[in-house]
Amino acid sequence: MSYRSPFIAIVVLLLFTTACKKNNNSGNTGPNPLPGTWTFDGETTNADITSTASFGPISVSVRNLIDFRTIDNVGSITFTTDSLELAGVGYTIDTTYTTITNSGISIDTTISPLMTTAAPSSESFIYKFVGQDSIYFPNGSPFALNVDSIQPPIKINGAHFTINGSTLTFTSTINQSGNETVNGITAPTTGTIKSVITLTKQ
Repeated sequence: MSYRSPFIAIVVLLLFTTACKKNNNSGNTGPNPLPGTWTFDGETTNADITSTASFGPISVSVRNLIDFRTIDNVGSITFTTDSLELAGVGYTIDTTYTTITNSGISIDTTISPLMTTAAPSSESFIYKFVGQDSIYFPNGSPFALNVDSIQPPIKINGAHFTINGSTLTFTSTINQSGNETVNGITAPTTGTIKSVITLTKQ
């Protein structure tokens, strides 16, 4: 018996698969260090997503493990004190991901290609500077992650950052859960997606 995971068609659509939950009411405690133009150096993401379903007495779990680093990175992001503008930001992902299917009787492991190209994008967005190390987007986010070709992308509402010399790093974790229905089969699905994005000051 086989079961197709809802996350077989894993595709990253937009820059910055990063997010963190921050208190948007936090007051600023220092100057905003983000203003200026930063070159997009790339993104590293790993994800662990598991779907489960029952077929009579048989319970099946499908676990997808993804680990990638973007290549062919282009473009820059210019921050003001309250907005950011993407200028020709794009990248390519060319790797594989692993699917582990456990039927309770047997465990099958499959390696599949994960390839996509994000065409260079140029857009502007408003952001809020929170505390000394976070931002959030009150009126729509430039960042989203599509881990399922059927469901809408996961919207990214905020990000945590650090600056070391001329390098700006965004780091975060998305914890996602819900029910997915594929080919008439409803499968409770949970996932953890961790990402690091690096930019260099121009």
